[in-house]
Amino acid sequence: MSNSKFITSFFSLLFACSTNAKSTDHIANISLIEGNKLKHLEFTISKNEIVPFYKGSKKNDIKQEKFGDKPQLDDGRILLMPTSDNNDQLWEYNASRPGKYWMELVYSLANGESTALPNISSYRVPTKLNATGSSNHFRNVNLGKIYFTSSGKQKIELKFKGEKPKVRAVILRPAPEGEKIEQNLDRSILLHSRDSTIHGTKVQYENKPHKNTVGFWVNTSDQVYWDFTVASEGEFDIEVNQGCGRNQGGSRVELSVSNQKIEFTVEDTGHFQNFIPRKVGKVHLNKGEHRFWIKPIKKAHGAIMDVRHIKLIPTK
Repeated sequence: MSNSKFITSFFSLLFACSTNAKSTDHIANISLIEGNKLKHLEFTISKNEIVPFYKGSKKNDIKQEKFGDKPQLDDGRILLMPTSDNNDQLWEYNASRPGKYWMELVYSLANGESTALPNISSYRVPTKLNATGSSNHFRNVNLGKIYFTSSGKQKIELKFKGEKPKVRAVILRPAPEGEKIEQNLDRSILLHSRDSTIHGTKVQYENKPHKNTVGFWVNTSDQVYWDFTVASEGEFDIEVNQGCGRNQGGSRVELSVSNQKIEFTVEDTGHFQNFIPRKVGKVHLNKGEHRFWIKPIKKAHGAIMDVRHIKLIPTK
């Protein structure tokens, strides 16, 4: 082997070893997607390797959720590392937007029982924690839905009563802003902004009565979606109730559901809260669960649009 090849191989091996040596420190949680559902997996850390407790799925279906340079990721998740070895945790977080989040705890508890006591905004509902059997065996538990009423500084506190668990991460995962969506008796489906789930850092549900819209859409990386169930299948017109400020039109947007994609250009309506209904295409939806996405493609000016709701109207 030549010297250059030897040096390249040596540094490649050294890099792989150093990466593996640090890799588990950056992993907050592991999960996989089944349909539209996120499934958390229990896992252990053994010899610097993550070992999931799950059978029946290919290993490459399992996704690792990793801490980044900043707590909030582009999709809106907020991953918080433990701030103390004393178990009780306190974070001061600068929220990029108001909105609702599931608060999840990734923990281990060798023996006994504990109770997690969150204190965030006005949310203080306790959650019982069962033993995981080992200090290196981690589990994800949902502590409930919390609400940032505004952007800016937030205090996130988590204490424990009983045995003290080992905290690996607290994850704030964007949650539906409103209620479960049901198909109406006339077979139409209303995807209202108040029932959306945010997938981003700036776009938000604006709940003031004169707004009642998804707005503040300044990032093309920000997306929103709705989960719903179709009981009566068929073809549907897509009607978007859209507003856009004067001289702000022209952005391109993609709608996506069940592997069907439709693009349209945002129209200037004279004001972001001046909403007009626009039929932009058709989709066929089978019985079952669906997820409807709005994904910006290109922003023409300062903001993309506001959307009060989308109606799926049966064509016959």
